[in-house]
Amino acid sequence: MTQTNELNQSLEWFSQLQKIMRPVTTIKTEEITISLEQFNLLHAITTQREEFTPTRFAGQIGVSKSMISGQISRLLRAGLIESIASTVDRRQHNLKLTPDGVKVYTSVRGQVVKRLNGLHDDIAKLM
Repeated sequence: MTQTNELNQSLEWFSQLQKIMRPVTTIKTEEITISLEQFNLLHAITTQREEFTPTRFAGQIGVSKSMISGQISRLLRAGLIESIASTVDRRQHNLKLTPDGVKVYTSVRGQVVKRLNGLHDDIAKLM
């Protein structure tokens, strides 16, 4: 098999994996569809003892700040979080859940736990 054919096959497998994972990694309610990544961000904002910053969160979960910025933009547009200028440094903005964000977070939390526990069990069976 040539390198091009191997690459094409690998990309096809990746596309199939994405199709399988997309429904597994999203939670749908009557009001909203939220990804597990977005829920993780809502959870981090909710549980931070200090002021939440995207840079700190990106470092905690080991992803780039630009990836987090995209998720933050989606949550801002959905009205689930708001950006507030830092009281320490006005150039920085901290995030907090809006009342709608608290409602979504609270309503999907149980579904997220069930989904992640189910995924964990499925993976454990494969190992």
